[in-house]
Amino acid sequence: MGPRVEISDGDLVRFDISKKLVERLKQRGVEELFPVQRQTFNIILGGDDAVVLARTGTGKTLAFSLPIVQRLLSDNNSALAGRSPKVLVLAPTRELVTQITGDFQSICAEDVAVISVYGGAPLGPQCRALRGGVDIVVGTPGRVIDLMKRSVLNLSAAHHVVLDEVDRMLDMGFAKDVETILSELYSEDSAKKPQTLLFSATMPSWVETVAENYLSKDAHRISLIEQQENKTALNVSHCALPCSFQERASTISDVIRVYCKNHESRCIVFCDRKKDADELAANTAMSDSCHVFHGDVPQDKRELILKKFRDGKYRTLITTNVAARGLDVPEVDLVIQCHPPACTEDYIHRSGRTGRAERSGTSIVFYIPREWDMLKRVEADAGIQFRRISAPTLKDIMNSLDEELFKSFLSMPDATWSAFMPMAESLVQAMQNEGQPNSDKKKASKKKKVKTKQASDESANPEESHKMDLLTRALCCALARLSGKDGTVESRSLLNAQKGLTTYRLDLNHRAERKGEAYGVLRQQLPDEVTESIRNLGFIEGRTGFVFDLPSDFNETVSSSWTHDSDGCELKVLQELPELEQEEFDHHSSQNRGNFRGGWRGGRSNGRNGYSSTMRNQFGRGQNGLSFNSGRGGFGRGAKRGGNTFDSHQQTSKRIRFDSS
Repeated sequence: MGPRVEISDGDLVRFDISKKLVERLKQRGVEELFPVQRQTFNIILGGDDAVVLARTGTGKTLAFSLPIVQRLLSDNNSALAGRSPKVLVLAPTRELVTQITGDFQSICAEDVAVISVYGGAPLGPQCRALRGGVDIVVGTPGRVIDLMKRSVLNLSAAHHVVLDEVDRMLDMGFAKDVETILSELYSEDSAKKPQTLLFSATMPSWVETVAENYLSKDAHRISLIEQQENKTALNVSHCALPCSFQERASTISDVIRVYCKNHESRCIVFCDRKKDADELAANTAMSDSCHVFHGDVPQDKRELILKKFRDGKYRTLITTNVAARGLDVPEVDLVIQCHPPACTEDYIHRSGRTGRAERSGTSIVFYIPREWDMLKRVEADAGIQFRRISAPTLKDIMNSLDEELFKSFLSMPDATWSAFMPMAESLVQAMQNEGQPNSDKKKASKKKKVKTKQASDESANPEESHKMDLLTRALCCALARLSGKDGTVESRSLLNAQKGLTTYRLDLNHRAERKGEAYGVLRQQLPDEVTESIRNLGFIEGRTGFVFDLPSDFNETVSSSWTHDSDGCELKVLQELPELEQEEFDHHSSQNRGNFRGGWRGGRSNGRNGYSSTMRNQFGRGQNGLSFNSGRGGFGRGAKRGGNTFDSHQQTSKRIRFDSS
């Protein structure tokens, strides 16, 4: 016999879950159930009513969606057209509705239809979907009533009704709407009352009233929060920071730097008013990676903002109470509240946006001295204690940056940091010259000579030389980071801006008559695979040479293969475009269709990268000068760019150093 394997209380094998559903859960990263899920699974699967009191971020959504979906899998009517929904889930906000819908869809079978309905979204698509037949409806109370009055939403076949964040529905004035919907579902004409589930983080008296009026007398009451226990998420540290209004924006920015230490971390900042959120987001102290999010933002844009926040495009969300409920982003490590909340329930739900899915988090409340009593009330009602902290010091900010900076510097590609070498040299020279009067120039020149000699002596010491190289690299990395180009810098063609291409210049000692001459020169030293990959070959004005693109992957091959310039022919990596032969672009489509024996891929070969000087600029009226028309490459099919004029004086280019040794 092998060793006995211990199975945890939340292991999926302990529950009556189908194999297909287990597979979907594991695809979501769910290997076992959280406490609220395992304590309610069998009750909900058995069809009993329940009132569940649990902290935010503990997995309440999956607690009801999982057993309900398991029950639906045993039905054979899911594919019937025009079917009425069997499940109705009510939630107070559009964001929570969207999240719940996503949770259902992630575990449902393909033939189980889930729809979300809420105000601010067009009625037409929702009505069409309902008429086509759905199984699960997730919506806000106001839109659900609207659809019921229009006779589009028929709840006569509903077997399961879930009220999520019930306490918040009361706060938002949905009490009457909720009771109207429940009265319809629980009318005396109904042959069988649906299973009803109430989920909440707090238990105001109205929730008790709803339970008494609409749930069965033997309904289960499950509380994962003891009366005298901390009612907030257990993994959250609660802090209070005294700060004047004038310094609040800059202090918030520093707090985010210190407490969100890596690129994966997210932060939510809660303001009392939409006006406050707008002003904070517009403050220069806040970084570009923040975005405002409140009720005045159009619904389609709100969904896009949330997606970018989840994906990490935005690091900070500046919002109002609209995001206090239902926003489930596990990467949120920090919640900031610009003022103490008006009620304890708001604090519980705001702070509950962090410390989710058994992660740890920090909640920081900003306050002024006269607001301290409000914090004391929250402490008493929520069963927590605030730790008073001060604004981050310069040392705190530097310490928080250390780890992230070290990682980014050490992982920065050589091609990225080395590109900033000229800037680093210029910066050092400027710092040497700073503040020197004209009379000291000769002295500075002498000092420079002395330093040059010292540098020569240091180069004789390998250890010192290596140290200086590392310091130079660190400076280049810092400049790259400041410029926002600390990742892999992908080169672009100077001819059509297509990524992944490097533009070269080949200068001749005579006037060229045909483009084939370029291949004759290049093949003398470059491999066939390189010359066959040339694109966008064109004449320099006066036909004293050529410009062309090569995939950047060949840069090292070109550098190592082209060991010397011969017969007056020079090969360079182009930095700025010279004046090009205009005729080449006016008649590019007719002249450059041919495929040279060497395998040229320029012009309109295979639909790539053609040019036209008469195109209309998409940003305005047609302009004289060179513009590009890219087929499959460059800006994309059919896109247009125009008005690009090449200055004949901009003929500087950077030579590749081809060392024959």
